[in-house]
Amino acid sequence: MLTPTPPRIAARPTLAGTLFVIGVSSCFAAGAILAKLAYNDGANALTIVTVRTVAAVFWLALLLSLARIPLSLPPELRVRALALGGLLAVQTFGMYSAIEHMAAPLAVLTFSTHPILTAVAEAYLGRTRLRLKQALALVLAFSGLVLTLNAGELRPSTYGIIAGTVGSIGFAATIILTSRLFPHGDSRPRTAHMTASASLVFLLACLVTGSFTLPATTIGMVGFWGVCISFPIALTGLFMAIQKVGPSRTSFLLNFEPVAVTLLSAVFLGQTLSGWQLFGGAMVIGAIIYLQ
Repeated sequence: MLTPTPPRIAARPTLAGTLFVIGVSSCFAAGAILAKLAYNDGANALTIVTVRTVAAVFWLALLLSLARIPLSLPPELRVRALALGGLLAVQTFGMYSAIEHMAAPLAVLTFSTHPILTAVAEAYLGRTRLRLKQALALVLAFSGLVLTLNAGELRPSTYGIIAGTVGSIGFAATIILTSRLFPHGDSRPRTAHMTASASLVFLLACLVTGSFTLPATTIGMVGFWGVCISFPIALTGLFMAIQKVGPSRTSFLLNFEPVAVTLLSAVFLGQTLSGWQLFGGAMVIGAIIYLQ
């Protein structure tokens, strides 16, 4: 998920703002739970990400229209944004495919290592120095992830780990390339272009593979359409949060998403992490917070 940053920011860290961002984070987390309900009744990751991404394109276009923000980009920036849509597709499919093949908390925690990967990659590329703080965060995060994936009754799948890791790498690459290719300007139009490009990738994949599969039951359909509805709502809330709370604080509070996924999974899916897995998850989230 890209974090769009409008050019004018009025950051006021209040209790109401904090609770609002936690609500937005919970809305993103609900998407993972709803997707799992759809998976349990026959849907697959490609179907869900296709419909979800196409819905997001129309929603972004509507938001920009209502805000009177031009959707167009200069030709060079348009090409860049459309190309980055391929990475956005990798990120999105990786995360939702991981959720399809293993418990939602394990999938989201695996994917949530992208801030650590971003910091390490930027240090490797020479944009920043790899300081002791970043190294400690890296060790803490991956130690916690190993503990979470190997202790408890909820066992990961090899494919799920690979998919979540690929999605996390894709997100880190998207963040790094976006900051290099688009150093200035409102990110909402380019986010719309990237999402449109990703949706085209998914539509072509559906046509080539013929693997567009809908859930077989009413509960599955509720989960399926719920993903498509929850994401635009969360995206709208994200724009509002960035304007009212500020991008840094919003990014920090979005770390609540793995916690929300864990809680919602226990309530609605019966997927409960063991004590050691919860401790490992806390290490991952703690490492991200420590890094930020």
